[in-house]
Amino acid sequence: MLLATILAVLAATTAPSDADRAAIEEKVVEIFQPYGGSEESTASWDYPIYSAEVTALIARWRAVTPEGGMDGLNDGDWLCQCLDWEPHAFAVTMTSIGMVSDDVAEVELTVDLGFGGPEDTRAETLTFKREDGVWKIDEMVSLEFPDGLKQALRETIAVDEERFGNRSS
Repeated sequence: MLLATILAVLAATTAPSDADRAAIEEKVVEIFQPYGGSEESTASWDYPIYSAEVTALIARWRAVTPEGGMDGLNDGDWLCQCLDWEPHAFAVTMTSIGMVSDDVAEVELTVDLGFGGPEDTRAETLTFKREDGVWKIDEMVSLEFPDGLKQALRETIAVDEERFGNRSS
């Protein structure tokens, strides 16, 4: 049974074309480039790198997030899954890129915060969706988001609405 599951997962993706591979690699480098410059950065949810669906979820989440409070999603950086990193040693390694369909790609990567310890390395899977010719993050699965970023957003929105009310209505 396990072998069948592994084979099904492997069959679910195909190799990208050279053009798609280059565009996706370029997008990943662009997304993580700010981490190599300084320890100051814009909140990762403010970057214009997400699909329309994720962007709408982020807007909804921000509308119900408590003013000045922490709610579990705004207490750390989503992309590096950290609070701090060493800019001069920060590194991202893409370990695989597979196409789920013509306009959806999965990228497995490792994020190294640059401090030198094994605890400073994070594994992530980013699902990219091509929208209007541009690759955008449509999902992220990691230790912080085991059920995905979209599910974490939906759950946090529900909790924030329950606890703090609907501020956007």
